Amino acid sequence: MDGKDIKIKHLEEHAAQNEMRLIFAHVLEMVLPEPALHLYVSLNKETNMLTMDGRQYNLNNFDRIIVVGGGKAARRTGAELVRILRERITAGVLNVYKDQAKERIFDRIKLFAADHPTPNEEGHKGAQQMIELLKKADAKTLVIALISGGGSSMMAIPADKITIEDYKEISKLLMSVPATIDQINIVRKHIDLLKGGRMRKYAAQAGAFITLVLSDVPVTKTGIVDDRSAIASGATVGDDSTFQMAKDILTEFKIWDKAPQSIKDYIQANIGSKDNETLPKSSPLLADDKSQYVMIANNDQAMDAAGQKAKELGYQVHAVGLRTGSTADKIKAEVQIELENIFRVVSPALHAGDRITLGSFSTDGIDGHSDLAGAIADVDTLKTAEVKGLDYKGSLAAYDSATFFTKLGMGIETGATGTNVADVIVVLITNPGEPQRKEAFIFGGEATVNVNLPAGQSPGRGGRNTHMVLLAAEKIARLN
Repeated sequence: MDGKDIKIKHLEEHAAQNEMRLIFAHVLEMVLPEPALHLYVSLNKETNMLTMDGRQYNLNNFDRIIVVGGGKAARRTGAELVRILRERITAGVLNVYKDQAKERIFDRIKLFAADHPTPNEEGHKGAQQMIELLKKADAKTLVIALISGGGSSMMAIPADKITIEDYKEISKLLMSVPATIDQINIVRKHIDLLKGGRMRKYAAQAGAFITLVLSDVPVTKTGIVDDRSAIASGATVGDDSTFQMAKDILTEFKIWDKAPQSIKDYIQANIGSKDNETLPKSSPLLADDKSQYVMIANNDQAMDAAGQKAKELGYQVHAVGLRTGSTADKIKAEVQIELENIFRVVSPALHAGDRITLGSFSTDGIDGHSDLAGAIADVDTLKTAEVKGLDYKGSLAAYDSATFFTKLGMGIETGATGTNVADVIVVLITNPGEPQRKEAFIFGGEATVNVNLPAGQSPGRGGRNTHMVLLAAEKIARLN
């Protein structure tokens, strides 16, 4: 599906809500893998020359082209790459999101129905077959790796005596605390056979290795925008994290003692040793003549698309953090903190009588434990909820915000989109008394949610986007 297929349910009379949906639909359309890929990849069929972001590869010099990788954009990116290279592709293995595996793209590329945010057996099988394929790469082999958000979970293959069930358990524990994505990935890199550059290691004898990436990690605690080592846990790039850092993170969030024994044993046994460490950034395998890394889409492109559409709709646009390279401008903390940061920017621009509409949208179409991509709120949200008998405080406490917005008819539902460049948050300011007054504030990034539930209670249908929007509804109501 593309952005035009976004399901618009129970449209309200408020124009800003409708415009918000149009903005998010345009964002999605502009960050799909197909148009993104063609910005960087082309093939001259007459000369058999493949161009990747300006670098040329003479395909006559290769006997084999293999395609590997995984993530929420893997299927769509893979399908478009097949349309470009066709029969030149020799073999491939891609871990794609759930039912997307049923949509075959080429008889030489196997698709495995992986899952996110918790790994599954199919993803494990796919990762094993990737390793087998990579090990066979020689000087006449061109490897193309397709990496996108969700790849950490979807290409999970536990090391040593760690079982997939143990891997699932540590994944759930990490998702239950407000750890940043780079912290979560440091742990994953040290219990997994593909992450932290190990995918590149397996293809050490390959003649060339190209990584095509859609980034869902706009900013991390490392202070690097689009940190390569954090996107899908950096399967094809160098990494400086260590086993000691993995233990420190689990200890910091008080889940070391709760971790499966096999994971604690493996991490503890490897502290101080280089034998099973990640691929160092200084590795010759990462030299320019051996590897190329091309980011074909990221959060900045999503923010830019939101700004373009908002401007077309008559808004004066303020894109906060767009292409600044500054981590301070990107969402990276717990949603309540980030909501305060958003309003700290927006509040000085408010006039008497202004109406605020806030929407938050996940480009992968999957917001946490829900079937929504996000939601929209304005000054009437809580009033309407009260009339319908909905308890917003109970929804927040139970981490069940998606259920709230579904019942209210203010959710954004896309289904799995086949792309993933993190989240876009838009604040639209209008004023009934001043029809010409229209301002849009656009934010990018990806927040976290600290889920604090009573012992034994499971989270409801919620995610960071719907959770943030419900908190915003409460704040907007107070402002008015």
